[in-house]
Amino acid sequence: MRENRLVIFLVFVALSFGHLSAAKIEHYVDSGATYLSDRLCMHWQTHATTTFVRGEFFDHLSNDSAPMPTLMMAGARSHVTDYRRPALEELSPRTEDPRGMWLYNKVTETYKWAPICETGNIIHSINLEITRLGRDAALRYRETGDRRYRDIATNILTTYMQGVYYTRMPQDMMHGHVQTLVGLQTFEVIHEEEVPFLTETYRLLGVRDTLIEAAFKHWADIIEANGVPHNNWDLMQARFIFNIGQTLQSDSNYSDGKGREHYFDIVENKQSVRQWSLRTLTDYGYDPQTAIWCECPGYSQVVLGDLAEFVRLYKTELGRDLQAEIPIIRRAALANVEYLYPDSMIMGFGDTHPHKLKPEIYEKLGIDLTSLHPSRMFAAPRTSWLVQRTGMDKQQSLAFGLNASVGNHMHANGISLELYGCGLRMAPDAGIGYSLYSGDDYKEYYSRFPAHNTVCVDGLSDYPVMMSQQPFTILAMDTLPVQYAEVYMLDSETRADQQRLVIMTDNYFVDVFRSRRQDGQDKFHDYFYHNLGTEMTLSVPTTPTDELAFAGGHLYAYSYLYDKECAPLSSTVVAEYKIPDGRQMTQWVKSMPDATVFRALSPSTEGLSRLKGMPYDIRNTPTLTLVLRRYGEAWTTPFVSVMEPTADYKPSVIDHVEFPEVTVLDKKTRSAVAVLVVRKDGRRDLFVSTDNEKAKVRVNGKIYKGKLSCRFF
Repeated sequence: MRENRLVIFLVFVALSFGHLSAAKIEHYVDSGATYLSDRLCMHWQTHATTTFVRGEFFDHLSNDSAPMPTLMMAGARSHVTDYRRPALEELSPRTEDPRGMWLYNKVTETYKWAPICETGNIIHSINLEITRLGRDAALRYRETGDRRYRDIATNILTTYMQGVYYTRMPQDMMHGHVQTLVGLQTFEVIHEEEVPFLTETYRLLGVRDTLIEAAFKHWADIIEANGVPHNNWDLMQARFIFNIGQTLQSDSNYSDGKGREHYFDIVENKQSVRQWSLRTLTDYGYDPQTAIWCECPGYSQVVLGDLAEFVRLYKTELGRDLQAEIPIIRRAALANVEYLYPDSMIMGFGDTHPHKLKPEIYEKLGIDLTSLHPSRMFAAPRTSWLVQRTGMDKQQSLAFGLNASVGNHMHANGISLELYGCGLRMAPDAGIGYSLYSGDDYKEYYSRFPAHNTVCVDGLSDYPVMMSQQPFTILAMDTLPVQYAEVYMLDSETRADQQRLVIMTDNYFVDVFRSRRQDGQDKFHDYFYHNLGTEMTLSVPTTPTDELAFAGGHLYAYSYLYDKECAPLSSTVVAEYKIPDGRQMTQWVKSMPDATVFRALSPSTEGLSRLKGMPYDIRNTPTLTLVLRRYGEAWTTPFVSVMEPTADYKPSVIDHVEFPEVTVLDKKTRSAVAVLVVRKDGRRDLFVSTDNEKAKVRVNGKIYKGKLSCRFF
């Protein structure tokens, strides 16, 4: 009965989306039953059972030979390659060559034999497309009864699964971390994405095949044995294991006792070194107070999506309500809207590409997404980020986010700031980089301090990325008399105290950043600020410079700054960042003794490069960058800026900005600054910031007490 319900559901999918699948599979239906299966990337001649890799790259094959063609593994962990992936029509049938693959080189613009280790994920991409077409053929067979579709699907399924059965786990010659990650045909078990297509094909064809089921079990055992248990990987692995469990019969039908119930139990209850149960993972990863997941915003969406899919699967396959069994799932979906900026897209820190929340996730959970609204102020201390919004009007509202680095897929970024205004992330996070985690741009720049809006100490501030443990402490956070947040973080590399205060009004931001080494051996502190735009001007003349470089043991990231010019920061500097459509950010920077202001270009803001409708070509445009270098410590004389985003429909309200002198009247206050924003309508906004809760200072003849004082007159 359960199988019948499943087939009915899959046929419903076919009827709903069949026109999309049919358009692709129809192209091949008259090409013959083996046309697609013959173009799978397999070891057609050698039948080698084991692939040997050297770290993240293919190395060689074993000398043994299986009775049937075996799986060909991807060439590398990274997708980056100089070669173009060929269309299926360009492939010769049943091809395996010791020279590699005959591919078009995008750099030399010629065809050549590409060594497998240089082909990135081309092999995986080809096989994924063909197995998807096999599933599509099976859907069309269920819909039409046309045996041509059945034969295509059967040949793809049988050829591939025989290969799975005779393929052994790849072996890393370096005996390194990769050995714990590999799948049968990819360098990461989470990318064994052929599994759902092949399992669905098997169920749709309605057959029982002992070898195919043994092959699926072999595949599931490797997925369970490898991977990462404490983050989004666990759920992706669990989804594949569940898919395989769906294809199997009861445990009693197999001599080893490993059938449907066994693999479902791995997903739900059992715990191994690299595969945790759903309950163990959610208990570990979700903050019970905030229901926020312990990864960056982008990956938290992946996790919620996978959990929502399990809610659907448990309901349709097992007749159970997983939300009732694991209540944090629903709470997480409700809290998920707190990631949003006023453009209704998630924040961008860590390994994140901003995007809208996915309605289908909420549909699976039975939640009306349109009924959910973010609060003006939200903090997730366990994952060390916070956000404040003046509202959720895309064009009029302002917002800012602060994040440190706790959890998975996080960067070495100190106290990092994002600013939103006039419909854009005006001061954005840089993103992941174009070659993802294995690329030099990620390792050296995008994941490091200089790619973020933060302060780097002595050119050295750094710590491990990905699974980071560098939190900040929230010192204060409120919406009255203005919206503001103040946080503290210890820079572990230099043992430097760092404290950041961000104030937000309806029209502008104030940023005060204090930084000092605890040992007093400060050489310099660099304040990095990146803004969208294609044109940047400073109010002071600048000259070319070779400073801000990888020299003296500084971070490699400094090498990514270019077209550098500088000037002494001896007076207030006004920087303007202009966007082609008329939007602009204006920044007033307080003068500092023994300090230099730099204007420079840095790599493009990759994190926003995938968004549609941007006002210019983000991907191919460098990021406008301002750097303030304070020689010595930057605590008693902190970095102070005012930033105002404007547009044609939201004109500037600021006439000018002053930084009045502050007289300290107590003995314990070491740092005190004042910011006076003079508006065009005559109103004056005064903010006084100190580093002492019991401070007593005088500004323009008036006494102010405590860490933050605001006066509007």
